[in-house]
Amino acid sequence: MNGSGSTGTEGTAPGVLAFVESNLTGTGVQAIHLARGMGLRTAFLSGDLQRYNADPQAAEAIRTRVDTVLECDTQDPVAMEKCLLDHGVQPTGVMTVMEYYVPSAAALARRLGLPGLSPEAALAARDKLRTRTVCAEKSVPVPAFRFVRSVEEVDAALEQVGLPCVVKPVDESASIGVTLCRTREQVAGRIADLASRTVNSKGQRHEPGGLVEECLFGHEVSVETFTHGGRTTVLGVTDKLLGPTPYFLELGHTFPSVLPEAVTRAAAGTALAALDAVGFDFGPAHVEVKLTERGPVLIEINARTGGDFIPDLVRHATGVPLLEQSIIAHSGGVPDLAPRRQGGSAIRFVTGRAGTVESVTGQDLDERFPSVVAFRMKAAPGRVTPWPTNSHDRLGHVMTAGPTPAEAALQAEAALTHLTVNYPPA
Repeated sequence: MNGSGSTGTEGTAPGVLAFVESNLTGTGVQAIHLARGMGLRTAFLSGDLQRYNADPQAAEAIRTRVDTVLECDTQDPVAMEKCLLDHGVQPTGVMTVMEYYVPSAAALARRLGLPGLSPEAALAARDKLRTRTVCAEKSVPVPAFRFVRSVEEVDAALEQVGLPCVVKPVDESASIGVTLCRTREQVAGRIADLASRTVNSKGQRHEPGGLVEECLFGHEVSVETFTHGGRTTVLGVTDKLLGPTPYFLELGHTFPSVLPEAVTRAAAGTALAALDAVGFDFGPAHVEVKLTERGPVLIEINARTGGDFIPDLVRHATGVPLLEQSIIAHSGGVPDLAPRRQGGSAIRFVTGRAGTVESVTGQDLDERFPSVVAFRMKAAPGRVTPWPTNSHDRLGHVMTAGPTPAEAALQAEAALTHLTVNYPPA
């Protein structure tokens, strides 16, 4: 059995870990491989298996590393339970790494009597309006906010929030639809768009409209935590690198933060207060916080491991295999979250522009930069790329590890300059 924790299945038939959907970056694919490597059997539930063909690594993992593949309504825990039982699958654990399916996975685990996050906490974390409302009621610092259902409500919202402001959907991820607006006309345009949508990007139904909220100025961090057995462990604070407004594209992360301990302690305190406010009681969380002049202010709670390979950053920096420990906990075992070492790790993302890719360079990074532990270029000659506005528009990444987070960050930025996407001259 790999890892320092225990799934509690030694000496017995291997348990079955049921994955509810997956992302198309790396964490979901890693989790499938890890579960198999830890001796678990795997089931994969999806409402649309064809969409995984968009990423060859994801498609291969599902085809070769999953024991049972089931197509069903993954937004409905009752339908998922019936599908599992109809196919003779009795999971010993249920898990998702995909933000959109945290509530349905939590509800499925509850129905099956398996370890998992409180379904109520999952819903409170998933819905940004609910997060804001609950946290404000519990005196957790949040931006001034208002949910706006139509253009006619914009003026009243701006009287409360002011300009500039941020307009965002309540149930997207990867910065989809999040926009800084500096004028009333920009706000009205974004609200008109959000008010016309009855479903999100994954086809999940929601109330049309969006959040209009105070624009917070300051450095952004995320707090990586794990809750188990009534105790929440702070694994560390991650520095985030954002692209230029009006979008909030994440261009990189450094773990742990290079900020003074007093600052990161305050950020962690806000994150823990937010988790407590929503009743968070199980598993990993990735809590985003903005460091402002008035102190740390909550951005959002993600009731899962962080995306963008943040579990890998934690592992390279501290030796804690976060994703593996999440699998152990969801399978009924006790996670081991004690750090094994003290170092740093960083990731930087490749972006392009609107156009057709002519060539890519830098495929020998691991030979040129000893600090590089992983890199990937998704762009290829002939690919048509948009102007990047959210995480799905990024074209690759490079990850480094070093004796300190600052050194890892510098090495990542140096390597990034050689991992490039080239376009024909204008």
